[in-house]
Amino acid sequence: MKKGIISFIIAFVAVYILLGYLSGFRIKLHAPPMEYFIESIKHMVFFKSGIATFFALLASGIPTLIQRLRK
Repeated sequence: MKKGIISFIIAFVAVYILLGYLSGFRIKLHAPPMEYFIESIKHMVFFKSGIATFFALLASGIPTLIQRLRK
């Protein structure tokens, strides 16, 4: 159970940050790196969270499903 939660969190954060740096979701801001990072996290937060949740559920659920089917 813990393994699934940890993989969900890692996948969620990775996909969310990746979405922030794709060209379609990138913000146009000339600012210091930390301010740019914070603003890119806040930009389209609900949309990016939904996509990240979907992919994180896939990433954490598929190995668990395969493990259950093997038993």
